[in-house]
Amino acid sequence: MKPERNVQAVAYATMQRIQSDYTELLSSSSKFSLQKLFTPDQLKWEEFCKEFYPHPQSDELKKIVQYFGQDFGIWLPNAKQHITCALFLYPTAHFDRMLTMMKNLVIGFYLNDVMGRDTFRLLDRQRQEESRKMIHNMAGLQEDLQISSHANRIEWANAEILRQFRESSPQEWFRKFLRLYCHHIGITHTDGNVEAQGRIPGVLEYMERRCHLGGVHHIMHWIEYSDEQFLDWGLLKTTRLSRDLKRLHWVTAAFAGMSNDLFSFEKEVIDCGADSNLVMIIALNKPGISLKEAIRKASDVIRHLLIELLSLMDTVKREIEAMANLHPAMSQRLTTHLGGVVRCVQAIWTWHCHSKRYKREHSIWKETTLAVEAVPA
Repeated sequence: MKPERNVQAVAYATMQRIQSDYTELLSSSSKFSLQKLFTPDQLKWEEFCKEFYPHPQSDELKKIVQYFGQDFGIWLPNAKQHITCALFLYPTAHFDRMLTMMKNLVIGFYLNDVMGRDTFRLLDRQRQEESRKMIHNMAGLQEDLQISSHANRIEWANAEILRQFRESSPQEWFRKFLRLYCHHIGITHTDGNVEAQGRIPGVLEYMERRCHLGGVHHIMHWIEYSDEQFLDWGLLKTTRLSRDLKRLHWVTAAFAGMSNDLFSFEKEVIDCGADSNLVMIIALNKPGISLKEAIRKASDVIRHLLIELLSLMDTVKREIEAMANLHPAMSQRLTTHLGGVVRCVQAIWTWHCHSKRYKREHSIWKETTLAVEAVPA
């Protein structure tokens, strides 16, 4: 963490400068290509993702999940743009398991867009207090998933979906998942700006927290859940593979969170004036830095994550092959799991480019600029 400074003054001045730089960049004819900015030379996304496909039952799943969201009053106008996330991340998921994950995402995206770290401060005081109470209840759920008879509809929906997770997974898996999920709920739905936090975190500290804010750690657990391929972590702890696989999970989650910060930069920083974003954290830690330079430094962070990610994939693959003779069943299950991690990385890039969640008519990113449709004569 940086030495104490006048956080409010630094945050205000930095936001003004970054938004001013953004206006100049937007008015220029040049655009940034996120693919060129943070992709290492050894990775070609077209080649890496050539065999990727979303879930084959996507249309049917989306309709069912929309009914769920509408029944509980948590279906937002832009919901169709973000629930596709799971359809990209877990294309081999069993139908019922995909429904459970997508319903959970409907709740998550609703909370994020209504009372997330970049929107919470925009609520009036009464809504903030109501939100705090609800989030406190949701974050405090125990494994029995008991809720108050006075709980609101979102709490009932949340408990219902968590019961589905509990009933369709091993106890140890659910215990870890619930702990990560509740931690995510508890820290995400509050004012995430540095002024409200009273301090400016360093980049590494922000990265660690950001993975929890985005819920990426518990979503990584869905690789096991999606097709009922749960791993024996007790056995894995006796091997070196446990350490490397956990690191692979963390780096994948960090890549998801940090790349999302660039894709969502305009939505979070420009539209909402929020500074809980990698580009802004870099700017806050380096007073006077330009937006262009902050973008370059943020891209360097993501590029190094991708380089480590590719290296870890190769290492884990070799370690899985080495244990095939001693533990053939576990080796096969781990091979399937590694394929799930690869699909997640493919999906992170593909979904961000595909989804309209971050698209706009005028953008500094090539990938998020809406194509202008020709008007027929």
